[in-house]
Amino acid sequence: MGYTQRFQGSEDMKVDAKFRLSIPSDFRRVLESQDPEWQPGDQPKLVLLTSRRLDGFVEGYSIQSIAEVQDALARQPKADRRSKALREHFIGSAVQVSVDETGRIVVPAKVREKLGLGKDEYVTFVGDLKTFQLWKRDDYKAMMAEYEDDLGDDFDPDAELDTLMFAASQDGVE
Repeated sequence: MGYTQRFQGSEDMKVDAKFRLSIPSDFRRVLESQDPEWQPGDQPKLVLLTSRRLDGFVEGYSIQSIAEVQDALARQPKADRRSKALREHFIGSAVQVSVDETGRIVVPAKVREKLGLGKDEYVTFVGDLKTFQLWKRDDYKAMMAEYEDDLGDDFDPDAELDTLMFAASQDGVE
């Protein structure tokens, strides 16, 4: 199985007075590698979801990743209630944007509205492997502080990883 570039890390970027927002360079490399129409010298495209089901953030997808999801939805019956909800989330709330030659996008009105984003404010990009999240920086900080409080001081990420990795290695063993 070959390695697929993924969205990882986090970075704060400022929205300018014209609602332009720089995409972190590592994220742009993933977008380029996962845009089947992208060629060197071109600018990659991406899709942002603004669904009401996303709690406080907007979710970003590469063209390849959103196509995988939308192709799966295309095979589902349209009349099914769950399919309708999934279509609204992954198709109806989708906004496609292109990165310009300077590595920026113009933040669409639907995204600004979803985040409550004004001019000259900061957005936090958070990688989530196949997707990434866009948060208004202050909202992201508040959410992370709440998580830290909920987990407590004794939370050990290494112990959790050991459990996760051990369980994954046992999945193939009988």
